Amino acid sequence: MEESQASMIGQGAKPRTRRDGPVSADTATGPARPRRLARRKKFAFAAILLGLAWASCELAAWPLFRLATGQPFSWTALQDERRERANRPPGIGGAISSQVHPYVGYVRDPRPDSGIVRESDGRTMPVSNFGYVDDKDPIHKRGPGKLIVGIFGGSVASYFGVNGVHRLEEALRRSPEYADKQFVFVNAALGGYKQPQQLTTLAYLTALGAEFDVVLNIDGFNEVALHELENSGHHVFPAFPRSWHARVGGNDPASGSARAELNGLEERRNAWARWASSPPFQWSILANLVWKLQDRRLEWASYSIVKGHQELQNRGGPYVATGPAREFAGRDELFEHLASIWSNSSRAIDALCRQTGTRYYHFLQPNQYVADSKPMDPAERSLAFNAEHPYRKGVQAGYPLLLREGRGLRERGVAFHDLTAIFRDHPESLYIDDCCHYNQAGLEILAEAVARAILDDPAAAPKP
Repeated sequence: MEESQASMIGQGAKPRTRRDGPVSADTATGPARPRRLARRKKFAFAAILLGLAWASCELAAWPLFRLATGQPFSWTALQDERRERANRPPGIGGAISSQVHPYVGYVRDPRPDSGIVRESDGRTMPVSNFGYVDDKDPIHKRGPGKLIVGIFGGSVASYFGVNGVHRLEEALRRSPEYADKQFVFVNAALGGYKQPQQLTTLAYLTALGAEFDVVLNIDGFNEVALHELENSGHHVFPAFPRSWHARVGGNDPASGSARAELNGLEERRNAWARWASSPPFQWSILANLVWKLQDRRLEWASYSIVKGHQELQNRGGPYVATGPAREFAGRDELFEHLASIWSNSSRAIDALCRQTGTRYYHFLQPNQYVADSKPMDPAERSLAFNAEHPYRKGVQAGYPLLLREGRGLRERGVAFHDLTAIFRDHPESLYIDDCCHYNQAGLEILAEAVARAILDDPAAAPKP
């Protein structure tokens, strides 16, 4: 039959149409090809149009970013700005991850989804069983060839304990005295800690049997910046931890409502930061602009809640939330008192360390609101310097007193070091927010300064 069909075609017989019967494979596929090609062209054309539209939006977003935010666009600077928030696991808002502690004020909840990403290897540094951001518990015993270094302070010290100690170890190993040591870094610092929390933390861990060869205390900012904004309006005793009324005043419906709102806003800021830090959005100017505007809106909403709640709470609370009543004649007297708490606590840490054979080093942390402490280009200044920030007022009033008290500490034999000027010769961007925090480069400069202080100290040579 195949031969007869071929013969008929060869003799000029017409191929059958659909009406004439079955259609051959060749005739079935022939007409469909142009239709498929036409569809592909339409898809390609649509993709090109979408690409051109997106490119146009990206180009338009470049000048809009500067117009809307007041700073030039920079992928690196924006990624640094939101890194800490983007690295918070989902579900971790602001103070929602901390728990009241009977001796040190509060610690973080050691939840499986909590921690901070470590820059050196990308691993998440978890929260230990003791509530500090560390991959080990803080109780260690001295031993031959081992150097146990405890890090105390607030969030700057805590981030240093995660992302700065690698450079600190490298710097110390350049010295023969430390070249063969086994370093054990214990991160006992936590965001918001202020004296006397560093003192009570060291005393608490020492009572539990912890031993340290070196204690580093990096602080000063929280001691003068937090009280007026968070505790003063609620008549909380100045030596109490930050936002103490919100942590223990659970019977106040207004405080509970405000705290829930703030935690919700913090989680939304974290979620936006994670979104803007994920590919492909992290490379998009438009996406970064959207994130920046949203973050500013949520930040302002949080600030408004804090201020509004304070204005409503200009009254005393239960004793557990306020502590001893203390009135001051004015800001000058208040800040003198805050500075004295700071210096007295450092002297007590020094005394405790001397009793246990531990070398103690106290560092006043750098801050952008210290006058002439760092040159800033327009991009960093628009990101990190807010002339109206409440923290700036605390730094301006308090840091001169801390510097004065620091000189007094040195006269009494405390190894105090003023680090407020270590960024003075660094025009590159180092601050990641308008509070107090540094990027990785800033933490490494801090680590080098800490290492120099340790190596230059006559008593710094470790015991064999």
